[in-house]
Amino acid sequence: MISTGVYLLSKRFNFPYTVSLVGVGILIALLSQFPIFSFLDDFHLTPEILLYVFLPILLFESAYNIKYKEMLRSARSISLLAIVSLIVSAFLIAAFIHYGALLFGYHIPFLVALLFGTLISATDPVAVLALFKELGAPRRLTLIFERESLFNDGTAFALFLVILAYIQSVAGFHSDGHGNLYSVFASHFLGTDTTGLIVTGIISFLLMILVGMLFGSFIGVVFSKIIEKIKNNEFLEITLTLILAHTTFILAEVLNHFLFPVSGVIATTLAALVVGNYGRYKISPKVEETMEQFWGFFAFISNSLVFILVGIMIVSLGIDWNVMIIPVAIAIIAVVIARAISVYGVIVPLNWTRKEEQIPLSWLHMLSWGSLRGALAIIMVLLIPESLTITGWDFPFSIRDFVLALTVGCIVFTTFIKATTIIPFMKYFHIDKLHEIEEVEHVEGKMIMLLEVLAKIGSLKERGFIIQEEYILLHEKYTHELETVRLELETVRLELDELMKQK
Repeated sequence: MISTGVYLLSKRFNFPYTVSLVGVGILIALLSQFPIFSFLDDFHLTPEILLYVFLPILLFESAYNIKYKEMLRSARSISLLAIVSLIVSAFLIAAFIHYGALLFGYHIPFLVALLFGTLISATDPVAVLALFKELGAPRRLTLIFERESLFNDGTAFALFLVILAYIQSVAGFHSDGHGNLYSVFASHFLGTDTTGLIVTGIISFLLMILVGMLFGSFIGVVFSKIIEKIKNNEFLEITLTLILAHTTFILAEVLNHFLFPVSGVIATTLAALVVGNYGRYKISPKVEETMEQFWGFFAFISNSLVFILVGIMIVSLGIDWNVMIIPVAIAIIAVVIARAISVYGVIVPLNWTRKEEQIPLSWLHMLSWGSLRGALAIIMVLLIPESLTITGWDFPFSIRDFVLALTVGCIVFTTFIKATTIIPFMKYFHIDKLHEIEEVEHVEGKMIMLLEVLAKIGSLKERGFIIQEEYILLHEKYTHELETVRLELETVRLELDELMKQK
């Protein structure tokens, strides 16, 4: 009920929906301080709820609608942003925070800063893409934004787990008393010294990505074959995709726990990608539209709950902000600078190679500034054991609470500052402006629409649905609009001809 009301209001006032939800979550948390509303914060975000309920839904819905042929046209830029840019960003953030904090007398261990840098480098495009659709941003820019975010979620999650495991090894921390078979063999053959742990971590990271892709693709093909056997039963076919999303994630996590490194995020993404491109043609034609509507609705509900709960969490944090204000400020600045360096640093050289269609500088500004942070960062923070510590840690609270405070600070900044400035940002750099050819097509579209309207009015008059006086009024109105559009079309065509001559 709350999310529906917020959605309608955000549309009415042209304000980002997810930003509004976080604000409402904060209000709910404040209301819960009164005894009569104390029940409002009884439901808390936990790693299990986020990992096994919400995350597979959000991953599947995003990947299911990706057309791989469109993605291949920007495969190099998406891959660079999702892997290279993310790794560069994570290490830059760690360096900025570690050395920047020293200037103010704070000692933040580099590994803790790197753990934060890894989880905060994953971008969340929900609010940005909603604005892109409203403003008519270039389709390729929208695709790059969405695909980068989807795939860097998997990269960030894999890298985060590797860094967390390394910190636990260095600190002598064991959460469950055993590791998977890979970790046993790795410790035996590569050793448990610093070099051995680093090599183990690098191999783990690569295996998580590679095995996750293979496993997810296999599961996607298997479920596509199963769906093919079911004809015209929308309930079973939709249920199978729901089972696919959660089963893939859970099985990947089981394999990761007992056998060898597998990324559940990457596996689920690839499984959804396979079903969305290969399995889509196995789905009954009459079910396909219902399938998309179901997943769109399910993702809307999941996003709504997650962002409201993030707002509640912001208020309920038991952190001394007097101690954290400087580290949070440093973290926010570090994230903004690192994102800019990592985006320009990988895409500008790609433009020089001319191996892919050029990405304009204004788009790079948008990719840099429009990168928001959201639910996945919170999920990863909650996976940090509460009792985890490390040599040199002298803050009066746990590493988990410290990283959570930094994460929440960055989410608040990106939600209330970045997200609300994206529209003027796009207008300033003319990113929402139509290309000259698109402008001609737009005006031609209006002409076709008006001609159809005039034809429909004539048909209604002949069939006696409108009287003569109404017909004359409507015909004059739309004939005048048609003449205005015709003059506009002549103008834009002349501008296009002039541009073609200059080219």
